[in-house]
Parts: sequence; C-alpha cells; structure tokens
Amino acid sequence: MARVVELQNVTKRYGKVTALQNANLSIETGKIIGLLGPNGSGKTTLMKTIMRIIREQEGKILINGYPASYETRKFISFMPDREFLYDSMKIEDAIKYYQEMFQDFDLNTANELCRLLGLNTSDYINTLSKGNKEKAVLMLTLSRKVPIYLLDEPLGSLDPLIKHEMLTVIKRTINSDNTIIISTHLIKDTEEIIDEGVFIKNGSIITQFDVKSIGKDLESYYLEVFSNV
Repeated sequence: MARVVELQNVTKRYGKVTALQNANLSIETGKIIGLLGPNGSGKTTLMKTIMRIIREQEGKILINGYPASYETRKFISFMPDREFLYDSMKIEDAIKYYQEMFQDFDLNTANELCRLLGLNTSDYINTLSKGNKEKAVLMLTLSRKVPIYLLDEPLGSLDPLIKHEMLTVIKRTINSDNTIIISTHLIKDTEEIIDEGVFIKNGSIITQFDVKSIGKDLESYYLEVFSNV
C-alpha cells in the first residue's frame, strides 16, 4: 500500500510550549486511523500541520509523496473541530458553496449522504441541532473525492444514535484509494471502525499499532499504555 502521510521528526512550538515534539508517523492508504490522546495532547496541532494551516519549525511532512505545501491541500478534505457554516445558509447553499470551491466535490455523494444521515437540504443551518450541524459538516467533508480525510473530533458530545449514524457513514467512505484520520479522545465510540491507532501525549507520538494485533479492547490498551507514560 502507498504511504499517503509521513511525518519525520516534526516539532511545533508556541512560544515556550511544545505542541509537537519530534513526531514520526507513517500512514498508508486504505485505512481508518485513530489519532488518540487526551485533550491538549497535540492532535489538532498535528492535523493543522498536515493541512498547512500552521507550519512546523522542524522536521518534514510528505503528503501523497510530495513535501507538504499549500498545493498539497488539494489531496485533503478537512473537518475542523469548530463550526464554520453561516447560519443564514441552507444545507443546499453549503453544498453549492463546496461545489464552487472544490472541483473534486461529488454532488451524487452529497445527496446520498444527506439521505443516509437524514438531512433535509432545504433546512437553514441556524435551525439545525448540534448533531445535525455535525452531520452536515461531515457530509460536506466526505463528499469530496480525495485520498486523505482529516476529521478533528467529529463526534464531540453527540448522543449515541447520531454518533452511530456518523460512524456508519465514515466506515462506508473508506476504500483502497483513500485514508481517514480521526482525532478523538472517545476511545469506545470509535473502536469499532479504527484499523490503526496512534497514541499521542504532550505532543509526542507514543506508539502506532494495528488494532487487531493488541489482543485486548482498545480502551484497556489505551489505559495500560497511558498509565506508563
């Protein structure tokens, strides 16, 4: 399998605070990767350096084989951990906006995901519940046809039914031509769909592993590893 994301000794500092410390990571296509760690561990910073929203001070990042740059953003669809849709938009307006912004946006996929997630495209953003706003952003993110999807804390504090619907759609999206990276501290919720785990704490990547190889449930392994670091 081809490597789609590589981090080589990546360090990012904010003043005296080190958000990433000599981070090394190699991710292949065709997998769902769980970027797992407590709040403030560096998950969002790592995603933003991959996305080139921020830049590392040291090290090297390769995206689809190319040195990370503004241009390599075209390989990535990013779901940030904050709301960014205008309240005055309808869902159908957001879809049109994404169509205009991204040549790789697939309208048929968007319509199908709206159906699967129970979204009404004529609804205004400001009338949606928190869960439906999250579903709308996930729909937009996954409707692009790119090799890399970055989902930053996509589940938040959503109720179990909405989490299940979103996880089902995420799992449905993965294929041999793409990779999905999910950052989360919700271990139990994402265990059923993750192929590989990456543990991160205090900006350092502790371990990367195949979930099937650990011989126990992911939460138990998480607690075991983090209690010793």
